[in-house]
Amino acid sequence: MIQLAKSNLDKLKDAIAESAALLAQAEIGENGGQYPQQSADAFKEAVTAAETLVGAEGAEPSQFDAQTTVLNDARSSFLAARIPAVRKVTLRGTPSQRKGPHTIHLKNGVVNFVDGEAQLPDELADELADAGYVE
Repeated sequence: MIQLAKSNLDKLKDAIAESAALLAQAEIGENGGQYPQQSADAFKEAVTAAETLVGAEGAEPSQFDAQTTVLNDARSSFLAARIPAVRKVTLRGTPSQRKGPHTIHLKNGVVNFVDGEAQLPDELADELADAGYVE
């Protein structure tokens, strides 16, 4: 069976559907793992502009293609704005061993602790725990 390539309009409609689904399931707020309201609003504006173009009479295929690019860029910006989830971790050892500043060199980065504690992104905290550095 021969499958025809999607039209620019169909590609835009698909991008709108994917974007609307992403916005519907995204958690908006100011905490780790959430998306800032300002980023969500900008993304919604791009979705609305795309929906308006789909409903416009006489729109050119190149306009659909350009709006798909704009919408995909807006989605990328929205996803990049996600607030990283962080948690407090504590170095292994006794309280007296934890006192003062400590530094761990891990791969290409440096992690600083004050009195044995640091606020770190979940991914890095898990990596330090797996390596046995933190409780």
